[in-house]
Amino acid sequence: MKYIYIICTTLLMFSSWGQEVSLTQAQSSDFKAKAIERNQAIKTMQADFKQRKHLEFMSKDIETLGKIAYAKPDQLNWQYTAPYRYQIVFQKNTITVNDQGKVSQMKADNKIFKKINALIVSTINGNMFDEKEFSVALYKSTKGVHAKLLPKDKTLLKYMKEIHLFFSSDATVDQVKLIEPTEDYTEITFINKQFNTPIDASVFKL
Repeated sequence: MKYIYIICTTLLMFSSWGQEVSLTQAQSSDFKAKAIERNQAIKTMQADFKQRKHLEFMSKDIETLGKIAYAKPDQLNWQYTAPYRYQIVFQKNTITVNDQGKVSQMKADNKIFKKINALIVSTINGNMFDEKEFSVALYKSTKGVHAKLLPKDKTLLKYMKEIHLFFSSDATVDQVKLIEPTEDYTEITFINKQFNTPIDASVFKL
């Protein structure tokens, strides 16, 4: 169960975007089509990220820095670089973890791991408008479009109460927020994003 919570926290990010208004049905359909088209064109993505974990029982939030590398269809390297080093690599049905030099591997063959793996990938590529998996509401602010997703799967709801995605003007994800059932949350901001640049295969091996 430890790894489930660790993996979940790799998803999370949020910031206040000021006053928002709901998109109309026509606007929502147009934006979904734009986001899906844009992200279908993304073969690889690399970025730095800043993460802030908020826990109600702690007086100070936990801040970390890291890097991600993603290649379609299902390769992801999520790496924390400061103040500690920790790496998670997803590849097909395998999850490999490097905890400051200690490497372990597991099969992502149970329901929750498969859902979390799919969720992480779709969070990064912005293709999260599956009405079977989520109730989706879209909002507009001066900074862009904000998607609020409520998981429908009971197993996923044990770990994630709400998911918030914040899209840039090019319909790619800049920010993500996961709110846990306890109301704790993690905030992650993606910066220095690069799309469709070559990534060496060794990046996805530990």
